[in-house]
Amino acid sequence: MDELLHGMAGVMAMTVLGGSLPYTVLLFFEGITRRWRSMMFRVVRSVSYMIVVLLVEATPALRQDSASDSGDAVVAHVQMLDSEDATERAMAACRLGRLGSTARGAIPALIGALADWTKVDEPLCRENRWRSNRGRHETSVGKQAAIALAEIGRPSFDPLIDALSSEQEVARENAALGLGLIENRRALDPLMARLKDDVARVRARAAWALGMIEDRTAVEVLSSVLDDVEPKVREQAAWALGMIEDRAAVSGLVGAMQDADAEVREQVAWALGMIESSTAVPGLMEALKDDDTEVREQAAWALGMIEHSDAVSGLVGALQDADVDVREQVAWALGMIESSTAVSGLLEALKDDDADVREQAAWALGMIGDRSAFNALSEAMNDEDPGVRKKAIWALSRVYD
Repeated sequence: MDELLHGMAGVMAMTVLGGSLPYTVLLFFEGITRRWRSMMFRVVRSVSYMIVVLLVEATPALRQDSASDSGDAVVAHVQMLDSEDATERAMAACRLGRLGSTARGAIPALIGALADWTKVDEPLCRENRWRSNRGRHETSVGKQAAIALAEIGRPSFDPLIDALSSEQEVARENAALGLGLIENRRALDPLMARLKDDVARVRARAAWALGMIEDRTAVEVLSSVLDDVEPKVREQAAWALGMIEDRAAVSGLVGAMQDADAEVREQVAWALGMIESSTAVPGLMEALKDDDTEVREQAAWALGMIEHSDAVSGLVGALQDADVDVREQVAWALGMIESSTAVSGLLEALKDDDADVREQAAWALGMIGDRSAFNALSEAMNDEDPGVRKKAIWALSRVYD
């Protein structure tokens, strides 16, 4: 495992919740490459237009309040939901969620708050939550209400289903958010119906929720949404299909690699990598020539995930890409495929101007384990970059293992 997780910072993105800007909160771990997109929830800059946050349960100590104390707190927080101050309303919703199922009496008030679109800074009422170093993030009162309803759990399910049919679009969007967080299969049909909502944001949120539930029942309807008129809806549908990981989605996703929007193509490439079907290889190889750098990088990642030898020739060619992050990702993909036909290209990559690319090439050569790389790796032990030297030593141990 040490050989795979070889000391360059990888990323894994966690659960998508709310927001309006393409921002991804990432948990960093020791991964295969600085730019490596985790095989689990790599959301790219898109994962829709929804901010990614980590929803954390309240600590056990917070659940141990006496029934009377919890009851008093629920009443107080419900009253605060009527405050003229939006920040106080958001904080009240957040605190109700922290109380969990003991706050079930607040469900009607929280359902009413789903339609509150007022923007606020994300409340920090939850203890032990992971925070990025980018500071606080914008949310809304309605989104905080949706998260609270999900934290309350099962008693919120039916009221959230009812709210999906609200006349207020913000309430429908946030109801889909809450249902996605609860992840109950009984929400599949109502959420699939919302994919035809008149409002694009509601359609996108419904697609996200279906991805969170991860049930193959939704594959056909999500595939049809890849033709939606709104790019953000298409993007979210691609993400959801990647989360479900059903090969029935591959044909539609391969077609979507021709989407006019680069962020959609990027998300589609991610989804194909998650599904890991070799039938996607030709389309992803073509994407290595995409005009957009992020699409090329994501296509390389996906080909590495699929690990099919048919991708080697295209990937070797992409080692000459003008973008350093693409070259690095390509080297990683070749290491994952472990084909000796990639050795000559990777030996050239050991001379790349960028140290991260050289390090990744050394790692890939070690994964392949071809003895023809011995001399070049020996020379790389004298590289000016310590990371390259370290990786060359490791690769040599693999070559003669």
